[in-house]
Amino acid sequence: MKYSYIARCVAKQLARGFKLPYMVMFETTQMCNMFCEYCIFGEEGKFNDLQTRAARQRIFQRIDEFCDLGVFALSFSGGEPLLNPSTCDYIAYAADRGLWTSMPTNGLLIRKYADGVARLDMLEVSIDSLNPERFAKRRGINALPKIIDNLEYVLGKRRPFTTQINAAVNLENLHDLPALAEFCQQRHLVLHPEAVHNVMRNGELLPDAELHGPDIDTVADFLIELRRQFPKNVRFYTHYYDFYRAGGFRPGFPCRHPSRLISMKPDGSLHLPCAFKTLYHSQAPVKEFLASPEARQLIAQETTMWDFCHGCKIGCPYEVSAFTNSPTLALQSALDFLRWS
Repeated sequence: MKYSYIARCVAKQLARGFKLPYMVMFETTQMCNMFCEYCIFGEEGKFNDLQTRAARQRIFQRIDEFCDLGVFALSFSGGEPLLNPSTCDYIAYAADRGLWTSMPTNGLLIRKYADGVARLDMLEVSIDSLNPERFAKRRGINALPKIIDNLEYVLGKRRPFTTQINAAVNLENLHDLPALAEFCQQRHLVLHPEAVHNVMRNGELLPDAELHGPDIDTVADFLIELRRQFPKNVRFYTHYYDFYRAGGFRPGFPCRHPSRLISMKPDGSLHLPCAFKTLYHSQAPVKEFLASPEARQLIAQETTMWDFCHGCKIGCPYEVSAFTNSPTLALQSALDFLRWS
């Protein structure tokens, strides 16, 4: 099912010169049950998800629209995506249609929804450190033992190397990563370390949490050595740290989120230019949305960028942008991430 679906998507993309979006970031909720020191979410009562349950049929219709368009992948994100009680229904529906599915989660609810998350092609659990005190400081909640217990339970339902540990890295937790890599090695998990970056949400910024100057090189060099020690488990894009050093998105390396990564909110509305800043949104069918004058104008502006884009280093937009900005970099990045280079 999945291979035949991917073949159909490739044919559709080829027919359009690979200019169609190929991934959807679906924020199933904008609420979170953690309070991470470097994340805009976790502020209780700030976001309202009252329309989420009423949107169920609209979301199923959206998934059909994405398949018809030729979208390859659907990422269920948030906030904490499992706070939406319908998320596992959406995962199952997308998986049955053949989409490649992934979901980052803080892990607090994965045991409760173990059968649902078992359908994901890649389950991503956020763990920055196995030190309980450091974890609690960074995440705002003393929950590491519960998350590890939940993870161990869920792994019994998943194949090796289809579960990823996402570690947000700065100097505070850098030297905790070898223990985390060994933890992944013992359980056949992927460890994806990514430097902490500031998250902008409609113009609102957290206090600066990013690496600067020589600290970037310290982290990058440490991770390269860690990957040498754990080649089957530690995966990341080496070029991401060149991108980080250069100041993130810039005219020579623009963000391609508007044209390649569809942003969908909990109510099923589509947003441009990205998941983090809305200049235009609509409930129109996806093909109609992309063909609208408003969407076409915004997509045409992506190479010149907006002020809020400059300096953004968020990982998902970086990934689709790296693959779009340079075919050579796309190939190098894929091989680099998978450790085939």
